Amino acid sequence: MADSDDEYDRRRRDKFRRERSDYDRSREREDRRRDDWNDRRQQMQDFFLAHKDEEWFRSKYHPDEAGRRKAEAHSALQNRLNVYMYLMDNNWFEPVSLEIEHAPQITKILNAAVIKMEGGMENDLHILEQPTEEEEERERLASGGPGSEALKRDEPRPADVERKPSTEKDKLVSECCIMEKKRRGKVCVKASDNESSVSKCHGCDSWCFWSFKAADVKERTEEQKEREKEKQKKPKDDQPPRPRPLHRTCSLFMRSIAPTISKAEIVALCRRYPGFMRVCLSEPQPERRFFRRCWVTFDRGVNIKEICWNLQNIRLRDCELAPGVNRDLARRVRNVNGITQHKQVLRNDIKLAAKLIHALDDRERLWSHKPREETHSLELPAQNPILKNITDYLIEEVSAEEEELLGSAGGADSEEGSKEGNPTEITVERDEKLVKVLDRLLFYLRIIHSIDYYNTCEYPSEDEMPNRCGIIHVRGPIPPNRITHREVADWQKIFEEKLGHLFSVKESLSEDEAAKMGRKDPEQEVEKFVLANTQELGKDKWLCPLSGKKFKGPEFVKKHILNKHGDKIEEVKKKEVVFFNNFLMDAKRPSIPEMKPPPPPGPGQGVLSPGGLPFPPQGPQGLMGFGQPRPPVMGYGGGPPYPPNQYGGGGRGNYDNFRGQGGYPGKPRNNRMMRGDPRNIIEYRDLDAPDDVDFF
Repeated sequence: MADSDDEYDRRRRDKFRRERSDYDRSREREDRRRDDWNDRRQQMQDFFLAHKDEEWFRSKYHPDEAGRRKAEAHSALQNRLNVYMYLMDNNWFEPVSLEIEHAPQITKILNAAVIKMEGGMENDLHILEQPTEEEEERERLASGGPGSEALKRDEPRPADVERKPSTEKDKLVSECCIMEKKRRGKVCVKASDNESSVSKCHGCDSWCFWSFKAADVKERTEEQKEREKEKQKKPKDDQPPRPRPLHRTCSLFMRSIAPTISKAEIVALCRRYPGFMRVCLSEPQPERRFFRRCWVTFDRGVNIKEICWNLQNIRLRDCELAPGVNRDLARRVRNVNGITQHKQVLRNDIKLAAKLIHALDDRERLWSHKPREETHSLELPAQNPILKNITDYLIEEVSAEEEELLGSAGGADSEEGSKEGNPTEITVERDEKLVKVLDRLLFYLRIIHSIDYYNTCEYPSEDEMPNRCGIIHVRGPIPPNRITHREVADWQKIFEEKLGHLFSVKESLSEDEAAKMGRKDPEQEVEKFVLANTQELGKDKWLCPLSGKKFKGPEFVKKHILNKHGDKIEEVKKKEVVFFNNFLMDAKRPSIPEMKPPPPPGPGQGVLSPGGLPFPPQGPQGLMGFGQPRPPVMGYGGGPPYPPNQYGGGGRGNYDNFRGQGGYPGKPRNNRMMRGDPRNIIEYRDLDAPDDVDFF
């Protein structure tokens, strides 16, 4: 019996200990979770206070500036919609297919869209029929420079130049002779300017002397020239104005603009130069101290190199601009896999493109004037004209009856193919009707929403960039070999996954998460503001520092602030509370990037890099051309767009390799400050030998 009692007590103690340990572990987890929320809340508040006065932050989250920016973006989107409707009404899309064989025609359509976006007229579109600057330069070089000969051929000869004034004088003299003949009834003789030479007038039977001054001749010749100029001007006025190349621009690129520098400052600096058009600033880069990239666009007719030289040594708030000339886009039309021309892939792309257009139009409210809360996606009619009757092309027609009648043979073939283990191969089938419908949708996405469908990316801030409609990806040539059903299915699956991020709307936190992160309540913040501005001076003496008035009690100070300082109360509610809550509710809000430890060296890797140098290889330093898909920025839900140190060791490139640390590539020196291989070859070094001699 005693043994059973002891066993019972032992089990009770063990159970109690387990419950106690489980309770302790749960409390520890709660404490760690609470500390984690507190740390995140504190980091977010510190980040808000550090960046709340910077332009990029205010334009993103401040209620006034964010609303203004959103209105400008919607206006630009409406302008792009009008351009697309103009091109569609004038049948610009009819003869063109989004395939790599039609690259010149596609480029022409993009240029026409840019000309209309810039406010061009119908006459300005005629510039697209003229040869470009590159084509003219190519023709001039190919022909060996005949332009100079043509210019010489068009120049008037010296004899013709000398003959012109004499003929004018003859006309004037003949007029004078006729007048004199009428006056005297005699024949006239004309005299030259110096009245020394005399010549006989044609049509006169006798001689008469008629002289006039050289000044009269000059006056009459000037009047005659003015008349000829007026005659030449009249047909020019009647002609239409010359078409303008609005689709071509010059631009400068500035790699690092400090976050404290506003867009207005750069605009004020560059506006002094002729031909200035606009400025574009990229999103800040957290891994590069929130510096931004900048593009400054000028008219095509300016000397962009001279402007770049003038801006070289200019600094804004101790930030060196260091501009460079931005090159024109080399390949504006690029192709993807030719499997996209298959009928099944075309139908799937029509479905995805229509779904994407519907989502983007609903997000931007392009065709619906109702608030988004009142409309339901299932009940919303397709007001977009290009989505009209789109379901007719999404329904696939199958010959089910024929397959049922011939099912035995088909089943035998399928079983035989499965036994062999080879998937069935098919030939790429094109459907011109599906191609026309899909191209109309893809042009809509590219021109209006700046989405390159086949590249599965969006080009942000394209209206402010040098090229307002730059790069587009199209279908490649049909594959020469047959394709399999698995290849088609894999292509559709992978492409749909890549396209998924374009469907996602702006993510925001839930109410529970927002409360844990410290969402501010307007009434509580007003109470804090009132308490902060209620100061006790002594017994029954209270001061309002906003106005300097004194009161007998704190309730009178509160009543005074609420009645007399309503503007300050509204500022607290709107500019502080809403500003902070907008930043807090953004699920992809920027933050300070976490410092990750470098990965451990793999097997066979020493301290030195593979090239034998004590620094990592230098990253690419070329200008980032516009039109490349924007890499996700760290802090906004993606990885870093650049390597951790794209300029090599120490942020200075690899220039230090040619100083004391360097040496010849491939022959590393034994640096005392660096731990090397313990099995180094013993070397015998002559102390009197030069430093640049290596021994084994």
